[in-house]
Amino acid sequence: MTQLTDLGVAAIRDGVAGGQFTAVEVAEAFNANVAAAQAALNAFIVTTPDAAIEAARATDARRAAGQPLGKMGGVPIGMKDLFATRGVQTTAASHILEGFKPEYESTVSQKLWDAGAGMLGKLNMDQFAMGSSNETSYFGNVVSPWRRSDGGNAPLAPGGSSGGSSAAVSARLCPAATGTDTGGSIRQPAAFTGISGIKPTYGRCSRWGIVAFASSLDQAGPMARD
Repeated sequence: MTQLTDLGVAAIRDGVAGGQFTAVEVAEAFNANVAAAQAALNAFIVTTPDAAIEAARATDARRAAGQPLGKMGGVPIGMKDLFATRGVQTTAASHILEGFKPEYESTVSQKLWDAGAGMLGKLNMDQFAMGSSNETSYFGNVVSPWRRSDGGNAPLAPGGSSGGSSAAVSARLCPAATGTDTGGSIRQPAAFTGISGIKPTYGRCSRWGIVAFASSLDQAGPMARD
C-alpha cells in the first residue's frame, strides 16, 4: 500500500474526496513525519500539528455533510515563514521578529485555507529571504534530505531562500509548500532538492502580508513534488 506521505497534492485531494482515506489520517501521517525529521533537517521554525488536524476535521465534516471540499481539501502544507499567519509566529527567520504573531493573514495563506488546505507549520528560510543556501537563518541551517554521492556525511544545502520549503517537500514532510522568489528563491532550492517550483508572473499572486525583500521583484509561488 502506498504511504499517505508519498502522495502528491492531487492524489491526496482526490483520495479524501473519494473516501479512500480521511483528511485526519493524512494530517496525522505528515505530522508524524515532521516530528521525526525536525531534529535532523531543521526545516520548520514552528510546527502547528493542531492546526493541521483542525483543518482536516473540518474537511472530513464537509465530506460527511455532502458539501464541496475545495481545491485543496484535505491537503496539509508547509508555509514559508515570510507569510503572515494570524496568531502563529511569523519571523522571516530573524531574531528581530521572534515572537511576532500577526493579527492578520496574508492573502496567499488565506486563499489556501479557504480552499481547504491545512498548515503543518512555518518553514525555515534565509533571514529576510536574503540568501541562497539557508545558512543565514537565526534559527539555524536547514539540511537537505539528500546525501552526497561520494558516500561522505557532510550535510548538503537545500538552496534558498526557500530552503525549508524545498527540504520539507523533498523529505515528504509535506506534499507542498509556499515559497517566494525574488531572484531564484523558489526555482534554485527546488532544483537543489529534486522537486518542482514555479515563480508565477509578477503580480499573479498578491504580496499582501508577505515580508518584503524587493517589492518590485518579490513573487509568491508553489513548491511540490508533483
